[in-house]
Amino acid sequence: MQHQACFEAVNRTLNDLGDSEPGRIFGGIPIILGGDFAQILPVVRRGSKQATILACIQHASIWSKLKILRLTQNMHIIEGTQNQQYLQFLHSLTYNEMYYGQPDLPSYIHCVHTTNALCSAIYPPELLHNSPFLHDSFKGRSSLSYTNDAATEFNQNLIAAMPGDIHEFYSVNSLDINDEATEAEPLPAEYLQSIELPSLPPAILKLKVGAPAILLRNLSPKEGMCNGTRIRIVALGRNCLKVAILGGAFDGMIRLISRIKLTSFEDDLPFLLTRKQFPIRLCFAMTVNKS
Repeated sequence: MQHQACFEAVNRTLNDLGDSEPGRIFGGIPIILGGDFAQILPVVRRGSKQATILACIQHASIWSKLKILRLTQNMHIIEGTQNQQYLQFLHSLTYNEMYYGQPDLPSYIHCVHTTNALCSAIYPPELLHNSPFLHDSFKGRSSLSYTNDAATEFNQNLIAAMPGDIHEFYSVNSLDINDEATEAEPLPAEYLQSIELPSLPPAILKLKVGAPAILLRNLSPKEGMCNGTRIRIVALGRNCLKVAILGGAFDGMIRLISRIKLTSFEDDLPFLLTRKQFPIRLCFAMTVNKS
């Protein structure tokens, strides 16, 4: 679901360009908006809970003028009794006031109480031990987190539990500072290395052969190397990584990844940080939005 301000801006632009009748939206052009209000909320960078809720399209000025269409069949859970049961459970959580607060989970949902127990449940020790040799070890298997910090902690625990030596790849960082700050003292390299942003790869990337990772940029969409593509590390080189794509039409196909320069967004920091690094992150766990 997009930020509601985008829809209002598109509506104003189309109305200005067209000769729409009073009260008609999007200049009279049919527009279809897709989304599930019971799933992911819009992302408001460093926003509060209230700001996130207000960013939903239901709070847009054009909401009352939209015609709501609802799908009647969920194709993701069309097969399997357990999938149907889980769908009913999610439906009750969303709309039944009796389930507000702490819900009672169904018996078929395995519950754990520590990070280590969750790691062992999703990635058993036997699977981690064989992962450097089996391509399908991590296919269709991941943990979802609401925050990047939680996903990072999960990834660090599991990369340490995998067999083999950890290879560390250090980034090269540079700054693009405005003219007013040219006379200021340069920032220490240690500080630049400590900066962690969701839009950039880690300053120190710790990898092992067999580990799952995820791409952070579109490298070659025609060859399956897109932002969000899951990959498996096949071989490690100083300036190049050999990887295999996990899942999809290009499953198992070998690709090479080199270091590239990636720049932070303007509102991330008081300056623009350019980091030369492999454009990947570990993805034993990933955020809900990234998934």
